[in-house]
Amino acid sequence: MTREEIEARQRRRLAKLLSFVRRQSRFYKQHYADVPEGSTDLTQYPPVTKPMLMEHFDDVVTDTAIIKNEIDEFVADETKIGERYLGKYPVWTTSGTTGEPGVFVQDETALTISDVLGDRWIVPALVGISPLSRILTQNLHIGLVAVSGGHFAGAAGLEMMRRESIYGERRLQLFSPKSPIDDLIVALNQYQPAILEGYSTVLVELAQAQQDGRLDISPALLLPTAEPISATQKRLLRDTFDCIVRELYGATEFVPIAVECEHGNLHANTDWVVLEPVDEDYQPVEPGTPSDTVLVTSLSNRVQPLVRYDLGDSITLYEERCPCGSEFPIMEVGGRQGDVLQFETDEGEEVPIFPLALSSVVEEVPGVHRTQIIRTAPTTLQVRFAVTADATEEEVWKHIERELQSFLRDHGISRITVEAASETPQREKRSGKFRHVWSELEK
Repeated sequence: MTREEIEARQRRRLAKLLSFVRRQSRFYKQHYADVPEGSTDLTQYPPVTKPMLMEHFDDVVTDTAIIKNEIDEFVADETKIGERYLGKYPVWTTSGTTGEPGVFVQDETALTISDVLGDRWIVPALVGISPLSRILTQNLHIGLVAVSGGHFAGAAGLEMMRRESIYGERRLQLFSPKSPIDDLIVALNQYQPAILEGYSTVLVELAQAQQDGRLDISPALLLPTAEPISATQKRLLRDTFDCIVRELYGATEFVPIAVECEHGNLHANTDWVVLEPVDEDYQPVEPGTPSDTVLVTSLSNRVQPLVRYDLGDSITLYEERCPCGSEFPIMEVGGRQGDVLQFETDEGEEVPIFPLALSSVVEEVPGVHRTQIIRTAPTTLQVRFAVTADATEEEVWKHIERELQSFLRDHGISRITVEAASETPQREKRSGKFRHVWSELEK
């Protein structure tokens, strides 16, 4: 389609969405009381935030059978990961990178869009003798490197496909970045994925293992996601594995925001999502200018509508056309920064500890509201944390220290001091986001 045709399709879907939410969502009906009926000018609609939507959850959703207290019980039960709430709705939770954890219900259209929207960028790249040969040789195996143990979009979505599809049960497998890197390498060598998607930091580390001869896999496609990845790092992946590499950018709230084309540019899927790069006062920024945050409007989800939702990421949208020929806009992503921490094991080997794996260890401790982990010395980790109203700092801290030390010992690391910080987690001044893990050591 031309850019004009894409924008026209977006406007039609937006008009239908706005009309729907003003009729069917008690929250949005009140939130938009001062906006003229029939207006499709998004700047007239006040933005929403994650805490706001969680506070008014029962009024936001458009199916009155969905109740927040019951949803909370559902996501607290790990045996239900991969099941549908009420036998109908997938429910995904966020880890709280931007402050408050969130719960997001998907309807069938939103689920379908999250499953297939990236295919229009990826499938054509696989139509070739070499990629198809690898896919068939590796028995169509698809691997996902993502944190498990919760109703997170990646792990829960994969488990749902495994439950609901014979194909999924046989050919989909989850790999945890919490596992020691050597265990992850062994598991991947045994599984031999044809397609491997996962955290960018983990895929880069796996490329090093492949170069060292410890890893021996031959995927047709790598899909780095969830964390920033540089052009140099993507080139490393391509050269090391001699395969197609396509970056994915998305969020629990709307999974397939953008996908990389063959020219290395991320293209926003603006026929199904509206992206508004804005400054800290929610005023639009010029094309080519990094935003302080981005307001996201999902055009696919009617059961828990998102209209001008403050995602918290810094993005840059460009007006320039891509050499690939697509008229979908080019974008870049900032934020979501986390450092891979290299530690020495008791045997003197250097091993990587991935940021999302480390932070999830603390986030899963009961009573933790928010956390940040900083390496302040070669053998010292400092933990900032805030607790929920029903928890005490002393008890939570004992649990955090115990879980972190156990996690590190599982990786062969026992000489690390874990200390509680005197301050609670702090937002970055520019982005307003909470970084999870970083090192203060000189690189």
